[in-house]
Amino acid sequence: MKLDLKNRVQRQIFIYSASMIIAIIAFLLLSRINDILGFISSIVSLLAPFLIGFGLAFLLDGPVLWFENRLAWLGMKRSKARGLGVAIVVLLAILFVVFTFWVLIPSLLDSIQIFLRNFSSYAAHFETTVEELGQRYNIDLSALLSFLKNLDISSTINRFVSTSMSKMMSYSYNIIHWAANLVIALAAAVYMILDKKNLLMTARLLIYSVFGRQNGNFIHLYSMDAKNVFQQYIVGNLLDSLIVGIAAWFGSVCLNFPYAPMIGLIIGITNIIPVFGPFLGAIPVILLLFLIKPTYALLFAIFILILQQIDGNVIKPLILGDKLGISGFWILFSVSVGGAIFGPIGMFLGVPLFALVYEAFKDFALFRIEGRHLHLPASAVIAEEESDEE
Repeated sequence: MKLDLKNRVQRQIFIYSASMIIAIIAFLLLSRINDILGFISSIVSLLAPFLIGFGLAFLLDGPVLWFENRLAWLGMKRSKARGLGVAIVVLLAILFVVFTFWVLIPSLLDSIQIFLRNFSSYAAHFETTVEELGQRYNIDLSALLSFLKNLDISSTINRFVSTSMSKMMSYSYNIIHWAANLVIALAAAVYMILDKKNLLMTARLLIYSVFGRQNGNFIHLYSMDAKNVFQQYIVGNLLDSLIVGIAAWFGSVCLNFPYAPMIGLIIGITNIIPVFGPFLGAIPVILLLFLIKPTYALLFAIFILILQQIDGNVIKPLILGDKLGISGFWILFSVSVGGAIFGPIGMFLGVPLFALVYEAFKDFALFRIEGRHLHLPASAVIAEEESDEE
């Protein structure tokens, strides 16, 4: 029997049957949600090296293309220029990792160890400073002093460190496992970059064979926009944060602040997060320096304010420019919503994701307005119908 949706009875039967099937499938999925999430987690864990490799290839493709174009301009063949470009970028990436582990990490660990050893004296000095301020300005700060003594931060930190050290051995297998995954991921990234042309052609064939010409063109153009936005945003933000972190490190050294490597790391990592990042990094550092010496905290607050102004008005515009095409309000909105849903990762990736969604809705709205032959001037309150006259 052929289904005729124009027939009222058959259409109602089809709607009720489809609704029941969808409800049953939804119930089965919800009742087995833990099994489904476990299955997805196992698949992601299995494919983790290749997913990381895709991310590395995504980040390294831009620098590889830059070296490839320069080498081709010098007269080298494209195939050889691309291979040499991959080798140069991978070598630079490995040297950067080696520099991080052999120069930055030891200095950072030394700073953390010295801070933990001296924390008790810092806490005692802070309590003394609070008492002197209360006596000087005739303010009753006994409640604050009692709270600080009952808090016993020093013992809490020592217990945390002791517990973490005892668990280090249990983490050794995971460290070796992730190190092996990183090696596989790096090899996969190199193969992806070298075979980029064939991989993209395979993806295009799949898209056009499934979605047809018109939808395939839309998906292809939109994916290229997404690639450009994410690549420029992620690489640009990482580079900007690296510059800011190094500047904070050297600035702390020049101003004779203690724990300069730790300060530079905190400022560099938190600077990745738009809008809130500078505050998230500056506040704990100011509190740390205030424990040691209040004048250090004041000097650092002035220093970080100047550094963030230079970053926001000079460094970041030079690296990123105006690539996203959304206003400051929507950046604040996307960071807040992304952070509330996915945490720090959502705060970082929420901006480019929202920029793509915003651009898609804007293009769809313009397409619908043009299809209805409407004209909406910026100064007009209501829409006008387009004239057929040239």
